[in-house]
Amino acid sequence: MKHLWIRTALVAVISILFFGCTQPAPEATATHAQPEPEPLSRTEFAGRVENYFEYEPLHAGKASQFLIHVTDMSDGSPVEKAEVTLAVRGKGSADAAAQTVARVGKVTGIYVAELNIPRAGNYDIEFHIKNDKLDERMQLSDFKVE
Repeated sequence: MKHLWIRTALVAVISILFFGCTQPAPEATATHAQPEPEPLSRTEFAGRVENYFEYEPLHAGKASQFLIHVTDMSDGSPVEKAEVTLAVRGKGSADAAAQTVARVGKVTGIYVAELNIPRAGNYDIEFHIKNDKLDERMQLSDFKVE
């Protein structure tokens, strides 16, 4: 009788350990941050200006940040103290869907703009870069807003 009691207790302990250790891990909760989307980038040239810019994927009604690096191709120097304006137009439209002026970044030649496009679709963006030394416009196409 004594051995039966020990065997029963041993089977119970092993069963508890086995079933307790084989439970699946709980699903990840909503508190984990979603990975940020990879920024998109382009390099464009017009006249004396090289415009390399990175931007967050464009979503209708949501602000996307543009980090704009502007270089004067005549001497390779960063473009200083410029007013950089972005004007967004729907494909084939003359009317601006959105417009913003970039603020000067902490590093010479870098400008930061927030662009909020109200509707999904395909757009063109005009970059207007102006300072004491230059006045350049770049008409760029193929921006998709989801």
